[in-house]
Amino acid sequence: MNGYLKLTKCLPWLVFLATGAGAVAAPKAEKASTAPTTFAPMPATNELAPVWNDPEFTKQLIGSYGFASDVEPRLKPEEQAIYRDKIVPLLREDQKKAAAELTVLVKPEASAVFDFTLGNIAFQSEDMTNAVKHFEAAIAKFPDYRRAHKNLGFAYVRDGKYAAAIKPLARTISLGGADGKVFGLMGFAYMNLGKNVSAEAAYRQALVFEPENVDFKLALVKCSIATANYDYALAMIDELIKEYPERDNLWSLQANIHIQREQPAKAALSLEMLRRSGKADPKTLYLLGDLYMAQESRDLALGAYAEAIDKDGGANPAKALRAAQILVSRGAWAEAGQMFAKIHQAATALTGADELKLLKLESKAAMANGAGDKAITTLEQIVEKDPLDGEALLLAGDYYSKNGQKEKAEFRYQTAAGISGFEAEAFVKHAQLLVQSQKYAQATELLKKAQKVKPRDNVQRYLEKVEQLARNSAKS
Repeated sequence: MNGYLKLTKCLPWLVFLATGAGAVAAPKAEKASTAPTTFAPMPATNELAPVWNDPEFTKQLIGSYGFASDVEPRLKPEEQAIYRDKIVPLLREDQKKAAAELTVLVKPEASAVFDFTLGNIAFQSEDMTNAVKHFEAAIAKFPDYRRAHKNLGFAYVRDGKYAAAIKPLARTISLGGADGKVFGLMGFAYMNLGKNVSAEAAYRQALVFEPENVDFKLALVKCSIATANYDYALAMIDELIKEYPERDNLWSLQANIHIQREQPAKAALSLEMLRRSGKADPKTLYLLGDLYMAQESRDLALGAYAEAIDKDGGANPAKALRAAQILVSRGAWAEAGQMFAKIHQAATALTGADELKLLKLESKAAMANGAGDKAITTLEQIVEKDPLDGEALLLAGDYYSKNGQKEKAEFRYQTAAGISGFEAEAFVKHAQLLVQSQKYAQATELLKKAQKVKPRDNVQRYLEKVEQLARNSAKS
């Protein structure tokens, strides 16, 4: 009798037939089973949960208490009677008592079935250490015990011991036990070991058995991305999107593949589809804004950034400030001004360092738009609160330099040069100020200091030009 015989009210009868002991009378009616209906379930947050907690897979695991007579170790007549009359009823009613009985029965000369069944009870109870021990004992007694190899592999995967899982799963396949879950869990194990080519091969085989399994298809997409097989990954994603357009993770995954391929326009289109469905979260909207900025679409970027702030109420100020900083760095002053207003209007008010960062961004924008007087007042207030704010000192120095107040500018740059992380930039700005006054030799020394702290090609070229000016000045 092939296949797994599941635990049902007639299991004792089926087990007896499976062991070849001959016919017996049908069993009497038994009381309702109180046996667990789950099998070492995974937390919903675990990426293996969709496969492991699938009801059909659970039934298969619970069904492994039965027999497949063509590939099973046999029971002696007296063992059959014990298993039929004592163990099977206890498996249905009280697995702890079943385990206690089996512990007594497990002996070197006893059938491997007892070891395997005890391993299954431990496995179902999430006691992986004893599950592995008993499965290995069963295999030692009966090396071709297919289900013992299979459940041993499953137990290792469930316990996160992926390298150990490969051998018993491969042995299961060689013994004729290949199915979608065996190949799928093998793929999962390989993927967690970083062996993405092997994982891809395993998942392809899993889909032969379960062609509609979405989790296997998504895993195959991940493997394809990891091996840079983007064309295949996109083809698979396109196929899944046509079938499940409501699944937001598919659009996000498609966008990420386009980003990997440096196709920001296509990535933005994928995220727009998600946005229009109303399922784009703030993180997705900030990414969409970045993609639009990569295409110089400032107005579209502003729209995405603003929607992100609306969705989270400004609860993630770092993200909002980063978006504002991108707009400022690209000279998108009008859009930056609207972004500043949006941040101020957010439900979550900025405090501490975040508030100061916004003030500095607003000062940059103000100076660029000819409102330097307002900006310098803000910057000096920042410096007064925090004399070691290197960024504010540099911005203040830039204002004074631009407005002909060289002594004030020089003081700000010198102060910034003494702050860790701002030395190189302060030296360069001070040098530029000295070049304006034709103090080339002093500027040269500052530029050399800047290069020593942070070597840069553009600064080196500037240094060479200033050195030439210094030489020419010395000759005249």
